[in-house]
Amino acid sequence: MKTVAAKDAKNRFGQLIDDAQRQPVTVEKNGRPFVVVQSYADFQMAQQLKMTSLRAAIDEARAEYADGRGIPFDQAAVEKITAAGRRQLAERDQKR
Repeated sequence: MKTVAAKDAKNRFGQLIDDAQRQPVTVEKNGRPFVVVQSYADFQMAQQLKMTSLRAAIDEARAEYADGRGIPFDQAAVEKITAAGRRQLAERDQKR
């Protein structure tokens, strides 16, 4: 992932958005990551993946609740959603 300083991002905004079409770009402020600029297509894909993962976790929690596995649905849903999020973060980190 490319990284640029906020001042450079401001002064070269056109270049920033061109770069973001190829890969996400981290913008740093005072030497720390502040925001990530990414293409709209990448943003849409990430949102869709989140929704798919969320729906799958809820469906799995509903199935466990329906099977009478003893965990209240809301607790099971939270646990499934949290576990799915952690798996996705781990997979993302492995790809880097």
